Amino acid sequence: MNRRRELTDLTACRALFALWVFAYHVNLQVEYAHWLGPLAPVIAHGYLGVDGFFILSGLLLTRVDQDIPFSLRGAMRFWGKRLARIYPVHLAVIVLLGVLFLAGKAAGVTPREPARFSGVALLCHLLLVQGWGTLDHWAWNYPSWSISTEWAGYLLFPLMIAASRTFYQAAFVVSLPLCFTVLALVAWAFGGLNLTFGVSLLRFFPEFIAGMATAVFIPFVADEAPNRTLALGGAGVALIFAVTGHDAMTVFGLWLMLFGLGMQGDAGLPASLGAIRPLRAMGVLSYAFYMSFAPAELMTAQLFRHLGIARAAAPLAVAGALVALTAGLAVLLHLLVEKPARIAFNRRLDPERAAALAEGSVAL
Repeated sequence: MNRRRELTDLTACRALFALWVFAYHVNLQVEYAHWLGPLAPVIAHGYLGVDGFFILSGLLLTRVDQDIPFSLRGAMRFWGKRLARIYPVHLAVIVLLGVLFLAGKAAGVTPREPARFSGVALLCHLLLVQGWGTLDHWAWNYPSWSISTEWAGYLLFPLMIAASRTFYQAAFVVSLPLCFTVLALVAWAFGGLNLTFGVSLLRFFPEFIAGMATAVFIPFVADEAPNRTLALGGAGVALIFAVTGHDAMTVFGLWLMLFGLGMQGDAGLPASLGAIRPLRAMGVLSYAFYMSFAPAELMTAQLFRHLGIARAAAPLAVAGALVALTAGLAVLLHLLVEKPARIAFNRRLDPERAAALAEGSVAL
């Protein structure tokens, strides 16, 4: 198994998760889900795409970085790699939002919620602690609450991966059912998994650890299990329970899908979702796309306020503006910020990966 080889099916899953979350946010703006009839609950539960990202993050990090030394130097190198992955785009979006806020203020146009741009909230976002209970409201680049939550996982990852090497398979055999039991209890206690800010950590860690356990387990069963069938069954489970409104079971279905696709890639079988080139390309753009929604939403809201058009009166126009602005910003952030930052950092610490990134032979 080449752990550095991109599993294109999982890259494509990033696209599906990002698009699902985006569809959920667009629905919050224009309330279009009811047009889809019985599939409306799938859009209404699009926030669960973030849970797919949490599982996928644990899976991929463990697959690639399970041999990091348990030392300060090893941890610092790992944290530096993760910051190079997430922080440049995060900072660029904050700067863009600040420019938009100041430009609007100079033109006499203020956001609907100016308190969202407070100095305290800005500091929390710059330190990536806004998802740890330091804030209790949306502020600045609000989708980045999940990036803040993942940063908590990254900080603990060297310790967790060292523990996995100590206890190895036994710990992970126990941890998978335990993780989903905890997740089900969290969903029951809070009435679902649409949890942000401080309580988001209760949602994140069971899923992140489940992803880690999956990465360890996959090589032992990848050559024997019905990979594609399991992935398809998992997607079906996720769809059924999203329609019926059971968050924890929907996440379990997402895990089954990722488990099946991960085994298929580990066994060297042909890609399924990853063979769809536009979906793989969207997967590469997924992080920039996810982080672009807040400035796109701000610009769209200000535009329609300036034109005196209520968003409810022009839902298709609003949705079209959100799609166009989010996609355009995603491409710019990816090409001008995300990719150059990753290549520059890896050129110092990992020249082989930097060259692969520049050639596009591995996903970001």
